[in-house]
Amino acid sequence: MLRRPGVALAKLLGVTGALFTVGLLPWIDNYAHLFGFLFGFLLSYALMPFVSLGRNYDRRKKIALIWTCLVAAGTLFAVLVVLFYVIPVHDCEICGYFNCLPLTKDMCASQNINFMRDEPVV
Repeated sequence: MLRRPGVALAKLLGVTGALFTVGLLPWIDNYAHLFGFLFGFLLSYALMPFVSLGRNYDRRKKIALIWTCLVAAGTLFAVLVVLFYVIPVHDCEICGYFNCLPLTKDMCASQNINFMRDEPVV
């Protein structure tokens, strides 16, 4: 398959690290990077064909891993829907540093996004 899988893995981890570093700049969403990476890993493991070069292929184990990844992806989706729409977290100051690291005083100040819901006028 690959002559040097360690080098290929290092390249992928380098690109992932670079994208997370760029995500610390304003207006680039690290949460989208993180959860896109998790969903991509879970769904690719579940949906990609399984290649086995040895004789120790266990069909039941592979089916269990596929179902585990699909259930984990569904659970992650449900948890994110609950966190973003049902009971959103507004007061997490540390969570803001994951999305924008203020290297200067005004670097992240231009992100004046109001995440609070307005009360409905009845």
